Amino acid sequence: MKKTIIGILAVGMILTGCNRQIIDTHWTFKYADIEGIGTVEISSWNDYEQSDMVQITAKDGTTYLTHSNNVILRTK
Repeated sequence: MKKTIIGILAVGMILTGCNRQIIDTHWTFKYADIEGIGTVEISSWNDYEQSDMVQITAKDGTTYLTHSNNVILRTK
């Protein structure tokens, strides 16, 4: 019993210490409403872990880098 608990704790600490993402939280969006630009169809997007910036690549190949306050990502 003690070995099982210690094993579970050890695995949890190793995964956390290695900065592993256990649950996938990457969302899929089709459109972005960007302040000052309008609505664009999204090819891909990326947010940054240590920043409030969002990079959006439109279907036409244009890349937008903006603050998260200036964009709404949506599916419809």
